[in-house]
Amino acid sequence: MCCVDAVHVSVVRDRLVMRSDGLRTESRVVRDPQAGSPYDQALRVRQEQGMELDLEGKRRVLRHLGDHRVKLDISGGDPLSVKENYVLLREASELLGRDQITLTATGAGLATYAVSEIVPYVGELNFTYDGTSLQKGSLRPATYAKGNLRKARQFADAGVRVRGECPLTVHNSQPQVLRRIYQDLHDAGVETLLVMRLFPVGRGVSTSAATPNPGGYRAAIDTLRQLERANGSPKVKLQCALKHLDGFSAGENPCDAITQSFGLTPQGILLGSPWAVDAVGRPMDDAWVLGNLADQPLSTILLSHKAANLRRRADENHGHCKIFSWLNGRSRSSVDRIFEKSDPLYRTQAQFRADGTA
Repeated sequence: MCCVDAVHVSVVRDRLVMRSDGLRTESRVVRDPQAGSPYDQALRVRQEQGMELDLEGKRRVLRHLGDHRVKLDISGGDPLSVKENYVLLREASELLGRDQITLTATGAGLATYAVSEIVPYVGELNFTYDGTSLQKGSLRPATYAKGNLRKARQFADAGVRVRGECPLTVHNSQPQVLRRIYQDLHDAGVETLLVMRLFPVGRGVSTSAATPNPGGYRAAIDTLRQLERANGSPKVKLQCALKHLDGFSAGENPCDAITQSFGLTPQGILLGSPWAVDAVGRPMDDAWVLGNLADQPLSTILLSHKAANLRRRADENHGHCKIFSWLNGRSRSSVDRIFEKSDPLYRTQAQFRADGTA
């Protein structure tokens, strides 16, 4: 639910139906069986309309990375639902090296390829596993978690590093659910569990009621760490937006937005954070837009006055997540809001400490 607004594609009689913008916009074209799968044809239509980069545009993005040693996370949506992105995966791996490529996909997208067809090109597979999809109030389809776990086990058996990602919610942070999540990942040979916050961006804008409070986050993390001590694996890692709960107040800023971590839209727009997207997958504000990586080299974008200024200010709200700061800030300047100390998870802690209640 914390992702860009994927296009819903279906076939109704002889028509290809595409629904986007939160399913509010619908377009239909004649289904062309020669265009490949319905997803392949839908991508081609969107590319012809200038709504997504074509394969050559994606190749320009790769070339524009230049000599920067980046780690590229190919995600979606479900990136392998279209054949073109498998070509891109191979070419990115050849250019950057297998260990620099992470694939974030679901069991459904991975099902179209044999594991042996993907293993040579990825150093790590990331997948969401936030519960059994059986507990009351689950935000996912019933088969979602099981399908992801099944594929993850196959990649782990093939020697690929596998990382499960679990956004904590009020639905899955109870100890009995966390034990099931952890045990499932342990049995599947998953090496790492990334514990994440529920971001109110992208599709997550409608799930704010599922967000735990600070005490809920701490209790869930404590439970998972107890399980790690008892079982050894997977290793529990905290997403950057949660690290300040550990008193990460000195040394390197745990928030790596703008300095080390960036987002890339289907149009090639480079964002200061992968999470800087609105409910329909567009940049949530111009303050986060650094440039277009299909048009300019990464080195040129990062040397621009805007990017340099944002990077210079990165430590002004040390420890706070810049996305949450921007969403909760009060500055009139949209740029200034990025650097406010207004992340509610840590602003609340500071208030508690000030009045002696924690």
